[in-house]
Formats: sequence, structure tokens, C-alpha cells
Amino acid sequence: MGSTKRGMMNVLTAAVLWGSSGVCAQYIMEQSQMSSGFLTMIRLLFAGLILLMLSFVHGDKIFSILRNRQDALSLLFFSLVGALTVQLTFLLTIEKSNAATATVLQFLSPTIIVAWFAIVRRARPGNLVLTAIFTSLVGTFLLVTHGNPTSLSISPAALFWGIASAFAAAFYTTYPSTLIARYGTLPIVGWSMLIGGLVLLPFYAGQGSSFSFTGNLLLAFFYLVVIGTSLTFSLYLKGAQMIGGPKASILSCAEPLSSAFLSLLLLGVSFTLPDWLGTLLIVSSVILISLDSRRRVKARV
Repeated sequence: MGSTKRGMMNVLTAAVLWGSSGVCAQYIMEQSQMSSGFLTMIRLLFAGLILLMLSFVHGDKIFSILRNRQDALSLLFFSLVGALTVQLTFLLTIEKSNAATATVLQFLSPTIIVAWFAIVRRARPGNLVLTAIFTSLVGTFLLVTHGNPTSLSISPAALFWGIASAFAAAFYTTYPSTLIARYGTLPIVGWSMLIGGLVLLPFYAGQGSSFSFTGNLLLAFFYLVVIGTSLTFSLYLKGAQMIGGPKASILSCAEPLSSAFLSLLLLGVSFTLPDWLGTLLIVSSVILISLDSRRRVKARV
């Protein structure tokens, strides 16, 4: 198998696993009555430790960023506003609705990114990007209202946290580029997750004694932290390096679709026609943005 096919397979597998991790988180919260805050803390702590260990084995100097005061402060800011916020708002959306809705709403982040850069640069977006913004707005409208503007198909809390999750994901994607260029991806993401989990520790650690952990729940925890977070991130990173960002973004559209199908099959979540149409429109907006990125790259060559 060539490197391109291998890269595409890595990204596609990562996207499906990411979609399934949201379903797994919903299962854990439903079966154990665990709060989204406690689950976020556990996920960040263990995933952060695993990624830092992988980074250390890989040969990265994981402690070098802590010796630079300015970069350490930037890392702390990213940990709080990026890693912690994106995970907590995502799980809060699941708690208030379901994994499929949370995943689809978070997928609005590419549209938020291109709209933000267009405003900052005072540049008119291209036709593909304008179409992407329009389709994402229509998709969101269908998803949250089912076509009836006078009522919401999800709770106001779910809508609020879902949109917050999309903005957090946009920040998480764009902010750490300078830190990653200096220290590498695994150390930055690993530290940000670990720090985010440690920040939550004083608030949620006491809840741990109130849950009964069955074998199925422990297995679900293992899947969420090791496979759905650590392994998935490593697969996506390797695949994106092989095939490039635009192609990786297109293939990552399998994430909300897999989350919707798995929610339907495993958790009995009902998805109506407006839900599917809204999901497909939001997914198509990401594809349009990725196609615009590829076109711009080819135009510069």
C-alpha cells in the first residue's frame, strides 16, 4: 500500500474512531450517571499522560517548553481555553442532547475559522467559502429547529454548548501553531490535556467515589481514553502528514456521519430527515472549505 493510501486510511480510521468516542462518552454518562465535568477530567488526565509518554518515547524533549516562561504561559492559556474548553463543552453538549448532535455542531468550527480570518484580513471570501458558510448555517438551522423557526428540536442548553464547542474547536485548531512549530505536536497536545485535567481535579475529584464501575464501564473508559483519544490522535497526525491538511479535512467528515450511525445503532438515538439533511449540509461545508484550500495551494504553485 502506497503512502497516500496509507495516509488516507489512517485519517479515515481516526475520523470513525473519533465519531465512536463521542458515542462511548454518551454510553458512560448514561450508564453511570457520571457528570460531563468528571468524565472530562478523567479523559484529559489519562490521555495527556499517554500522549506525553508517547512523545518521550518518540524522543521529544517534553520538558523544554516549561523552561521558557513566555511559551509556558502560552501553553497554560491554550490548555484552559483550548484543550479543557473544547473537551468540556463537547461532553456538556452530549449530556444535554446526544453524541451525534454534539459532533455535528462541533463540525461548524472550520466555517467559524474561515469566517474569522476573512473578517480579520478584511478580504472577501471566495465563492466556495461563501457557499460553505451558507450551507453550514442552513444545516444548523435544520438540525436545531427541524425546519420550524418557532421551536427548537434540541434544548437551548444543548444549542449553547454545541455552538461554544465549535468556537472552542476553532480556537484549539488555530492558536497553538507557533508552539507546535517549536516543540512538536505531541508535547503540546499532551501537556495541554494534562494541565486541563489537573485544573478540573479540585472541582470533580470528590465525585469519583459515588460511581459504581462495572466491567463494561471500565472497558468503555479504556476505549474512550486509549483508542478514542490517544490512538486516534496519533493516527490522524500521521495520516495528515502523508496526504496534507485539505484531504485530511475532507476524510474527517466521516466523524459526524459515523457518530450519527453509531448513535442510531447502539444507543437508539432517533435521527429524523431534517437531522440527516442538516448533518449532510454541515459536512458538505467542510468539504467545500477543503476544496477551496486545495485550489489556493495549487494557485500559489
